[in-house]
Amino acid sequence: MKKITSVVASVLLVALLLTGCGTSNPANTANQANSSGNSQAGNKKIGALWSTTSIPPVQVIINKAEQDAKTAGAEIVNMDAQFDPFTQATQAKNLLSQRVGAVLVNVIDPEGIVPSLKQFHDAGIPVIIGTLPVSKQADPYITSFVGPDNIAAGKLAGELMAEALGSAGGNVVIIEGAPGITVQDRTAGFKEGLQGKNINVLNIQTSQWDRAKALSIMQDFLSKYPDLNGVFVHNDDMAMGAIQAIKQAGKTDQVKVIGFGGTKEAVKALEQGDMYGTVTEDLVWTAQKEIEVALAAIEKKPVEKAIYVPTGKLTRANLAGYTPTY
Repeated sequence: MKKITSVVASVLLVALLLTGCGTSNPANTANQANSSGNSQAGNKKIGALWSTTSIPPVQVIINKAEQDAKTAGAEIVNMDAQFDPFTQATQAKNLLSQRVGAVLVNVIDPEGIVPSLKQFHDAGIPVIIGTLPVSKQADPYITSFVGPDNIAAGKLAGELMAEALGSAGGNVVIIEGAPGITVQDRTAGFKEGLQGKNINVLNIQTSQWDRAKALSIMQDFLSKYPDLNGVFVHNDDMAMGAIQAIKQAGKTDQVKVIGFGGTKEAVKALEQGDMYGTVTEDLVWTAQKEIEVALAAIEKKPVEKAIYVPTGKLTRANLAGYTPTY
């Protein structure tokens, strides 16, 4: 059951956004990783193990990664696991046999992937984990992690909620993605951003990164808490479901919505006044850094053990100049 939960978490992320209790985020350390190993320096064939290639956030990362790799004279070998951890493990063996110079990994199962990561490490192939953290057991095998600091990003969401509710404060709820360390950190950061703001979190429910489930959960929240003032939704796609429920109840002015992602739909919702704010995540920057780190590791240069993706606050007031990537 734990493995199934981890799979669901990864599947519907990448918005965002997402993994289990026994995982660690290497971004908590500023140490540098030694990228030396047995792989041949200058081998610019980069393997990429994607959880999927079919959803917009991942496509944004892939397109930018391929563009930057081509500019650098490198080649990317993309593998689409279609959300299947067993397929991802098989594809890892395929890349090992191809003797790639480095590997990018968008994890599906944060624990099940560990043996594959160890095999890459033992073969001297640098491992770059993108977006989703993996099990602590994998720390010795990881060259670098490129992804969001979800506690810091969650805190931005909390600050947005505090801005939306003002000095009066109020009562809010949270709609999370599938259980995991990403979700835990995002909620913890959100609560941190609410400290001292007279805002109470009444309830937290998970919708497994599913918009329809978020709609249903929000309907229940509105029925249970008629005086509700706000909702933090762990990604913008689910936020659209919550917004639909709020509009149906005629409570757009009463219930402030904070999302995560900075998507095209979120921008439209901000413009229309259906959403107060969202936390942006730069996926183009993410892809750029993944390729930079991979190429540096291939050349046996030291790289940062963890690199945080830039995040920021987006409201109707600062939409000018912002362009969503998906």
